[in-house]
Amino acid sequence: MSTSTVGRVVGNYGYVSDETRKKVLKAMREIGYYPNAIARSLKRRRTQTIAYLVPSITNPFFSQIATSIEDLASSHEYNLILCNAGTKADKLRKITNMLLENRVAGIIHSLPCTDALYNLVEVFQSAHIPIVSASGSRRFSEVDRVMADDVQGARDATRFLLELGHSRIALLAVKNSTTSKLRTKGYKEAFQQTGRKLHEELIVEGPDFSEDSGYTLMKVLLGRSKPPTAVVAFNDVMAVGAIRAIKEEELSIPEDISLIGFDDTIARLTQPPLSSVALPMGEIGRVAIRILLDRIEGKDTGEPKKVVLKEKLVVRDSTGQLGTGHG
Repeated sequence: MSTSTVGRVVGNYGYVSDETRKKVLKAMREIGYYPNAIARSLKRRRTQTIAYLVPSITNPFFSQIATSIEDLASSHEYNLILCNAGTKADKLRKITNMLLENRVAGIIHSLPCTDALYNLVEVFQSAHIPIVSASGSRRFSEVDRVMADDVQGARDATRFLLELGHSRIALLAVKNSTTSKLRTKGYKEAFQQTGRKLHEELIVEGPDFSEDSGYTLMKVLLGRSKPPTAVVAFNDVMAVGAIRAIKEEELSIPEDISLIGFDDTIARLTQPPLSSVALPMGEIGRVAIRILLDRIEGKDTGEPKKVVLKEKLVVRDSTGQLGTGHG
């Protein structure tokens, strides 16, 4: 058997018959041979490694995207590095340097827009390493972007509450977030399309999308002389904080306040089960990794893509008709 045939099996390229491939793999197992990934990366000037950068690995939204990315990457013989980038610039710069030193083949990220992200995009584009945003910052038109239709999702959620008879509907938003601005736009469109009065004072913004932020914003709303009868939260995590605040005031969901979350990640686990706008996390991850692999392997050298996927409202027990005594 020629060395070139063995090389094709080891490198997983070119044609080799199934029978010959089995013989080579059997011989490799018998002698305990494993391909040297470092040597192969030196020849190719890149590794079979892809990185996925997230702001928080504790958020189940990103873990679902990561799972779909890893499944497809693995089937194409790529490894995945999951990077918990956080929001601090120094950490993202260190991650950028680490990934360059390790010759990653490509990057997928779900990060918000920051100066450090601008630097990361610039550095990797200069190194001709492809980048795909998977529900990350939408401000980089020079990279491929896969996202959910946040305007449509927020509009559908708000219209649903309006149809239940609610008029004082609050929105728990996030400062300096493009996604939050899009959801705010959809929220406002629901009022415009139905001819209902919009209460601007019921749009409240927190510093981040954490449970504590949702709790604090909900406490502020409940302390007002005219609190809302329904709430749309930026995500399920903030909705959990809102539930805690509502229960502390000895109010009931949905009898006193209806509540809708976003992402549909932990919505089934809350008490009561949370109505939520389901984002297609799995599809976001699958589309992002397909685009990235095509870029890495030179199958797609065209203009950056923008893929927008539909969202779906899942109704559970946290929403109900406006009760008597509310207005």
